[in-house]
Amino acid sequence: MSEYVEAKAGASEDLASHMVMVELARFSVNDYRGLDDAPPFSIVEGELPVVVSAPHAVSQLREGRVKPSDDFTGAMALAVAELSGASSIVASRFDASDPNWDPFERCSYKQTLASMVRELGVVAVLDLHGVPAAALDAIEIGSADGYTVRALPGADEFACRLLRERLRGHLRKRGKAVSLNARHAARGRNTVAHAIARECGVVALQLEVSTPFRVPSVVRGHVPPGEAIPFTNDQLPVELVARRNPDPVCVRDTVHALVELARILATGCVE
Repeated sequence: MSEYVEAKAGASEDLASHMVMVELARFSVNDYRGLDDAPPFSIVEGELPVVVSAPHAVSQLREGRVKPSDDFTGAMALAVAELSGASSIVASRFDASDPNWDPFERCSYKQTLASMVRELGVVAVLDLHGVPAAALDAIEIGSADGYTVRALPGADEFACRLLRERLRGHLRKRGKAVSLNARHAARGRNTVAHAIARECGVVALQLEVSTPFRVPSVVRGHVPPGEAIPFTNDQLPVELVARRNPDPVCVRDTVHALVELARILATGCVE
């Protein structure tokens, strides 16, 4: 039995500790560039016809500049995939590319994900990203105004309702919401969600998860490194408070809500 499955019905601290272990062992090494001998991305195949993706689990290169990782998205993607039975693809080593920015024709991550979708009979992709604690919303869902859910109309609205309901207490506590097609809407054709929906004709949702709902434990007391600190002067104090006071229960409940979402999307019934 896997560590994630063992923690499924247990304490939030168990899930948090497993996520931290995975993050430290696979993603945060070498200043979030991943292990030197790791492949650019790692794949695990599951039985559920859903793929959970984390293209920014390690640092990327965008327009000549190092873009810091969306830390803990890799660990969260692996947890959601394993607990739901879904497949996963996560960036695991810096390779001077950015899967959520580079054109499909020059992006091995998106091309490999598209092959997974076709070969495994996948019906939905959940693409995980991270936003700061100071973001207006706790979770931002992007469907390019419905474009990426044409295979299952209403899947984006359903996802929004489900996450709002399952995380209601945590949202109320922080005065936050779950938004749909707001700041991060996946409208760019090179985003993972837009490209996979376009190339494969399946549901693909971009999910931007804020720090309190994603980072389960204090890890070295730092924000992910990059060429520049990824937070504005207004954002940084809020970010540091969130990271120094993590809420593993909130992260656990977010993981379980995403597990539920993956399982429901696999059925094709979102009414």
